[in-house]
Amino acid sequence: MKSFDSYRIINIIFAGVIGLVFIYSCLFLPDGGKHLIPSFYTDITGNVSPSLGLSRAFSALVRGDLALANQFNPHALNIFLFFCFQFLFRLISFKVDRFKYISRKKWILVDIILSIALFLITFYPLIQFTIKTISNL
Repeated sequence: MKSFDSYRIINIIFAGVIGLVFIYSCLFLPDGGKHLIPSFYTDITGNVSPSLGLSRAFSALVRGDLALANQFNPHALNIFLFFCFQFLFRLISFKVDRFKYISRKKWILVDIILSIALFLITFYPLIQFTIKTISNL
């Protein structure tokens, strides 16, 4: 039996959370569906953030409606693809000990660098908005 070290536990947690996001997206219809998570920022400030409509856009994406998803949020496809990649990468990483061509340490290093780089590229509009908002306070 394989030991459940911290890397495996982190992969299980990340895959589980991402899986729950996908399930949430499947449960609600994109157009007119009552999503449980409102945009608190927009509700409180009246301003539109770049994350507005992501839940509805994800719901459209799991149904294959790219045009509707883009109407809800133009960043949704990139963010959705990031989560799809991460979900698959977490599942593959769970079996990292079986890989013959790369050591576990190298795999984890690639995982860290690739995940951080993709996160920064994917979430750049949201990060930029957050920094701008905080600096205006």
